[in-house]
Amino acid sequence: MIRKLFRRKPRRSTVVPGCPDGACLFWPPSRWQALQQRLLARHIAHARRSPLYAGRIHRDGNGGLTSLAALPTTSREELMQAGQRAYACKHEDVREWVTTSGTTGKPLRVPLTAADLKRLAINEAVALNIAGINAGDTLLIAVAFDRMFVAGLAYWLGAQRLGAGCVRAGPFYATDASALAALAADYRRPFLLTVPSLLAASLAASATQTPALAAIISIAEPVRRADLSPNALATRLGEHFHAPVLSTCAGTETCTTFAEGPHCRGGHLNPRLAVVEILDETGRPVPDGGTGEVVVTPLGVEGMPLLRFHTGDLAALNTEPCPCGRTTPRLGPVVGRMQQRLKVRGVSLFPGTISEWLQGVAAVAEFLIVAEQDFDLSDRITLHVALHRSAENIRHRIRQQARTILRSPVHIVFTSPQAVRDLQRQANPRKPSRFLDLRPPRA
Repeated sequence: MIRKLFRRKPRRSTVVPGCPDGACLFWPPSRWQALQQRLLARHIAHARRSPLYAGRIHRDGNGGLTSLAALPTTSREELMQAGQRAYACKHEDVREWVTTSGTTGKPLRVPLTAADLKRLAINEAVALNIAGINAGDTLLIAVAFDRMFVAGLAYWLGAQRLGAGCVRAGPFYATDASALAALAADYRRPFLLTVPSLLAASLAASATQTPALAAIISIAEPVRRADLSPNALATRLGEHFHAPVLSTCAGTETCTTFAEGPHCRGGHLNPRLAVVEILDETGRPVPDGGTGEVVVTPLGVEGMPLLRFHTGDLAALNTEPCPCGRTTPRLGPVVGRMQQRLKVRGVSLFPGTISEWLQGVAAVAEFLIVAEQDFDLSDRITLHVALHRSAENIRHRIRQQARTILRSPVHIVFTSPQAVRDLQRQANPRKPSRFLDLRPPRA
């Protein structure tokens, strides 16, 4: 059973209430927990239609479906091996095919039925509304809509369900300060949705008029530290654009989003759409507020229903009352991915730690972290860094800071922005990546 998380009655929300789909996030915990249990039972029953789970879901002594903890977990590797065996729908029922980005391996193809597209619209409508978007507002979507990405499609569907206006700008507008300022000027304080690091080029163009934005909604990259304070990139963006920088966390496999608003302490869980567990390396729940792997059971998925999907993301679930008045738990920032953990001369860290440092250095235009195996118990890190203005004192300062963070000397290649961007595309052809893992696969 899902435990009661709160004793104190939450105060009324001070944030926008104009999204009926998100009303359950304000319910007393006992009420949404009861709904979640009913939806979970339906989801488990539907998942039994998937060949992936055939014979793996059993009934208890009373004839009911097994509890969540007794269900099998699902890894990404299992999904890749299962292929169409992971589907619980007919081929002719699929209305949209999307794929994962392939950040940590080969992209995975995911089928979406008409019901899944409706669920996706509800999911993103709630997420965008938490960020402050209502009917009549304008959303500049500066992310990709092609290459079978689900992100652009999802945000468009969510905005349509909210009754908000959309501008399908694409990622170009996030990287060109002049184009972004001209676009934003055509609308009254629009919301901008993009990958936050793409705005780095805009920060360098200080002579360009700063667009008036209601908020920046970031995807794909964290903008919070583990204590939920803004990280270096969020601070720079907020100061430059004079707008709040809000985070969302989502996955293509689960089509589930955790979103925050200006008054939130982490990304809220939508209890209608998912059950979340935080597990340690042995598969056991971590203590409340502890960091572990995010394991998601997405409720109501028709095409590819999943049970206890291992996302590979490491984060904490916050259960104390949220200032916004919503009563559901909040997912903290992703502090790293399990497969990307680095060990350098006895020091364990994640690429995100290095990324946050470099994103906070105003002189850095672009960078890429490359990991190679040095010997069995250590990795070798190379940083490819492009500067806005190359000067020996800046390069020296970066070398000293790198030594402090990694606690050992690190090889840094200072090069041009275009050379770094070419390497980023090598790391991930579908979208720019700031981490290239050349280590052999773990056993």
